[in-house]
Amino acid sequence: MSTIRQPVLSGSWYPADPTDLAAAADGYLSGADLSIRPAGRPLVAVVPHAGYVYSGSTAGKLLGLLRESPPRRIILLAPNHRVALDRIALSGAWAFATPLGTVGVDQAAVEQLAENISFTTNDRAHAKEHAIEIQLPLIQRTWPDAVPLIVPLLVPALSNDQRREAAAALAKLATEDTLFLVSTDFTHYGASYGYVPFTENLPTALEELDSGAILRILAADAAGLLEYGRSTGITMCGLEATAVTLGQDLPEGYEGALIDYTRSGDRDGDYSLSVSYASILLCSGPEGRLNDKEKQFLKGVARQSVEAAVKNQSVKDSLTLATEAGIDLSASLVSHRGAFVTLTIAGQLRGCIGYIEGIKPLVDAVAENGRSAAVGDPRFNPVAVDELARLEIEVSALTPLVPIAGPGEIVIGRHGVVLAKGGRRAVFLPQVATEQDWDRDTMLTHLALKAGLDPDGWREGAEFLVFEADVF
Repeated sequence: MSTIRQPVLSGSWYPADPTDLAAAADGYLSGADLSIRPAGRPLVAVVPHAGYVYSGSTAGKLLGLLRESPPRRIILLAPNHRVALDRIALSGAWAFATPLGTVGVDQAAVEQLAENISFTTNDRAHAKEHAIEIQLPLIQRTWPDAVPLIVPLLVPALSNDQRREAAAALAKLATEDTLFLVSTDFTHYGASYGYVPFTENLPTALEELDSGAILRILAADAAGLLEYGRSTGITMCGLEATAVTLGQDLPEGYEGALIDYTRSGDRDGDYSLSVSYASILLCSGPEGRLNDKEKQFLKGVARQSVEAAVKNQSVKDSLTLATEAGIDLSASLVSHRGAFVTLTIAGQLRGCIGYIEGIKPLVDAVAENGRSAAVGDPRFNPVAVDELARLEIEVSALTPLVPIAGPGEIVIGRHGVVLAKGGRRAVFLPQVATEQDWDRDTMLTHLALKAGLDPDGWREGAEFLVFEADVF
């Protein structure tokens, strides 16, 4: 018979009154900083599951980043705190209730997973479990107009075979409209938790311990996370749920970011009994990212075009080069994208030509700009034949330009920037600020000067566009 799993945390872990609960959730979500959001489609989110006064802010800072990327379905993985399990527990309920209404369960996905030996249905395990429920009001307020369906899963310690089976089964659900949301806290420190691996410099020691797990999650290193758990004994309750999620293959070029990190001890400075909270987001990366084989091919195109220009030889067409390299001209290679080719010798600029707009296929843009950088940069004499052996060639394949509201949305090291004002315009590639060790204001000052403006010309009346780049 169809059932609704009733809330057990309202009035204690979060407000019971719907108006108060919505206001609290909205407040947490409003703390999101869009400038630190990884590029691309959200794939995996890791958020804490303590009472809202402890970890609501940390969870909200991540979920608030996803408002413009509504999934149809959320695979919600959490640890089992109350009922022992030997397999991952599905729920037989057709919906989970909160004071804000119900969140539907994706019955088709549940039925598909139930056919796998690593899963079972156990409503007793779900009945009092907090790690799933605590996420639901935040989900409801993140996408109030179209609340995603959920697939609630409680993940116990698994064998290697169970973990592989479960990851393979979950991978079949990893469609473009699916988000994997892992509900976990990090280190539970103190005698009450039976975990006191150190007694001095507790804030620093806790952060270092948690960082080891966080870095492995950012690297999507499931095996490394499991080994870290075994070697340190870290009391991260959702470590197994995280490892199962990361057992899937993330797309090449994915991006990850630590969105927030706090500890309950931060509230009053008493870390003798402290739980750590982190929110982590992994996204697919900008559209059009190149794989290693495509990058290698484009490096060859750039080198061939530079050498042909210097030696005054004809250039092979892209189809011939692709055939010789044994590579298909994929959509990424023939899509119209901006590109730059930069030449250096012993770290000194020797030529750089490109365009930021996608006016021709990427492979042709790289070939053309390679030739131009070698013999057509008006700032330098043409590259000589005896310089070729010492020449370093860097290719930057750009994503489309995106207008932004202001400088606050620029992320140093990630964004290339176009500044336009009063008919003047200048551009820096993403790597320029990092190579020069500039902060955002310093970079914009130099960009304004490059455009022929006053040093502070970027502060008022300027328009900004940003882009990202595959640089190799």
